[in-house]
Amino acid sequence: MIRHLVEVTVQNATAQQFYDFMIAPTSARYRAWWPGEHLEFYIVKHGTKSHLGDVVFMDEYLGGKGRRLTGYAVVVKAKRPNHIVWQMKKAGLRLPIFVSLRLKDTPGGLIVAHEVRIGYRGLGKALDPLIKLYFNKPYRQALETHCKIEWPKLAQYLAKE
Repeated sequence: MIRHLVEVTVQNATAQQFYDFMIAPTSARYRAWWPGEHLEFYIVKHGTKSHLGDVVFMDEYLGGKGRRLTGYAVVVKAKRPNHIVWQMKKAGLRLPIFVSLRLKDTPGGLIVAHEVRIGYRGLGKALDPLIKLYFNKPYRQALETHCKIEWPKLAQYLAKE
C-alpha cells in the first residue's frame, strides 16, 4: 500500500468550517476557493443525512496545467467535524484509492492532515510498483505543494464568505 500524507497547520480556521465546506461541495464555491486550479467539486448522488454514501465528482489541477486529479468518489467515512474519507470510483467500481481529510482544532491553529492511500494489502501489494508509475515522486511532490497552498487559501476564502 502506498501512503502519502501532507499535514498543514492553518491559522484563522476551524475544523467545523472546513468539514462543512468539504462534505457538501458546490462547484461555484470550489472554483471561487482557488480559481484556475479548482474546476469542479459537487455531489452527484446523495447518500445519508450525514453524507455517508454521497457520490461526488471532483476535478482540479495540481500545480497548473501539467497534472490533473479528476474522478468520482464515494464518501465512506463522515465523522463531523474531524474526518472525511472518500473512496475513488471508476466505471461504477470502487478503486483501492482513498483520500482522507482529518481536521483537528488546536491552540496553534487547525491541523489539516490530507492523506492518499493507494493499493492493496496482502498479495495485492505486488501491484504497488505499477501504481508507483502513475503516483510517482513528481506527482506526490505536486500534490504536497498543492495541499500546502490550498488549505490556507480555504481559510482565506471562508473568512471572506
